[in-house]
Amino acid sequence: MSRKTPSKSERYFTTGLAMITSRGNNGPDVMAAEWVMQISYHPVLIGAFIHEGSQTLKNIERTKEFGINVASQDQTTGVNIAGGYSGTELDKLKIKSIFKLIKPQKIKTPLIADCTINVECKLVKKQKLGDHVMIVGKVVDIRHDESKRPLIYHKGRYFGLGSAIEQDRVKVNVHKDMLEFFKNIAREKFVVKCVGVVVESKKKILVIQGSKTALEMIPFSIPSPGINQRDHLIKFLKHMKLELRVEDIPIMKRLILKNGKNIQRVNFVLFKGTIQKSAKITKWKSPTDNSLISSLI
Repeated sequence: MSRKTPSKSERYFTTGLAMITSRGNNGPDVMAAEWVMQISYHPVLIGAFIHEGSQTLKNIERTKEFGINVASQDQTTGVNIAGGYSGTELDKLKIKSIFKLIKPQKIKTPLIADCTINVECKLVKKQKLGDHVMIVGKVVDIRHDESKRPLIYHKGRYFGLGSAIEQDRVKVNVHKDMLEFFKNIAREKFVVKCVGVVVESKKKILVIQGSKTALEMIPFSIPSPGINQRDHLIKFLKHMKLELRVEDIPIMKRLILKNGKNIQRVNFVLFKGTIQKSAKITKWKSPTDNSLISSLI
């Protein structure tokens, strides 16, 4: 099968690399694949895209199962061989000192040792898309090795992960009670997503006191996923009997609240607000009195 060489632009995509194991009439086989990814949490599903007519696809169609072996940084040779030869050309898994097989738990197809992740899959869907075939497998067993670092592919070359890149979040030291307040809201979620309004007057900020806490904060709420943030905020303010005019341009503040070694990530979508004449609001606070409020203006 002839394959078109990717254009220069197509090589700028960055992918991970996996080795797909399968088994056929002549025993187990392996191929390398860039386009492999998790596509569902519940159930855990893995999608992979492979060439139509490949030996691996024929094997999977027959056995209805396959292994996904996410390559580690010290497996460049194995990936190169797995991707450079077809199963009809060479029994790749028998090459001396290249591949070490490990026994699967739930399927009959062997896996490859020393990978970052080993996944056992049962085929649930197959569909031709363009010049590739998408196979989707339901994960029946999965394991990982924290000592291994994944292999990255970019512009025809192999790369490893560098140092972690810190996100552009502002770190804010807060009182213990404030941190606990947001941790309780988070309920162990990675990020708390809030929407609030900032009303300024004479160098002070409008604040309200929570019904279950003595903490003073700008008016804010936690919208449900998929809800328009500004619409939710307006309904919240109306419920709180706060007669404010809310502007329509959002501001994003991405924070890490800290107290000692404890942290909580919080996103604030903020809108500027102004008091309507009929509003009866008297609670104001200087932003210098509260580090969190200061970080929001």
